[in-house]
Amino acid sequence: MSGHMIKRPALGVYIVAGWPSAEVYREAVARLSGLVDFFELGVPTKNPKYDGPYIRAAHREVAAPVWDKPAAPTYLMAYWEDYAARPAELFNLAAEVGARGVLAPDLLVDYPGDLEQYLALSKEFGLAPVFFLPSKFPHSLARRIAAAGPDFIYLGLYAATGIELPVYVERNISIVKGLAPEVPLVAGFAIDRPEKAVKAVKAGADGVVVGTAFMRRLKSSVEEGLRFLWEIKQALVGLR
Repeated sequence: MSGHMIKRPALGVYIVAGWPSAEVYREAVARLSGLVDFFELGVPTKNPKYDGPYIRAAHREVAAPVWDKPAAPTYLMAYWEDYAARPAELFNLAAEVGARGVLAPDLLVDYPGDLEQYLALSKEFGLAPVFFLPSKFPHSLARRIAAAGPDFIYLGLYAATGIELPVYVERNISIVKGLAPEVPLVAGFAIDRPEKAVKAVKAGADGVVVGTAFMRRLKSSVEEGLRFLWEIKQALVGLR
């Protein structure tokens, strides 16, 4: 599977599958499908090592994942650490739930030697490769993954989700776009208000992913979560 699904300026949303409850999750997925451009569904894990405190807690709160697939393009986001010994199991899950690809945030950082296996399994299961780059990355790595023709590269703006740190966000976005100009780039981590989403897109990102800020509001109510994403969507639409 290939072809760029991310159309600038895109809005993506991250949610742990089945959180905060099966009922709320299903309602959110159904109502968000016409609002967001793509979904990242978090596979519950005991060690969400690159996530911030709020999402870490969400992983612990999920009794059992729910795999209702959104209508928009969907990617499973799972830690490679959990599946390194049996990676085909993860790709089989993605195929079963109708996901377009598997995004493993720790693959390139902690398991770089498994990149070829990841690419081979993506091809075997008919899935699109997608990659996460941390805020600090080797330029050669960005070029290498760009050559694989991924749906997108997800650039983490900060060290962990939902935590803002003083890094040169615009500079990192510009560097990745310079190294991989043909590959859609989405930015995430600490996108918690429309101004930040606009700033990331103006810096060169093709889209943004909202996770912690959306999930905080979803915990209060689906309506509050929808209102928040609508505000970001409207701000992005204004850039077209």
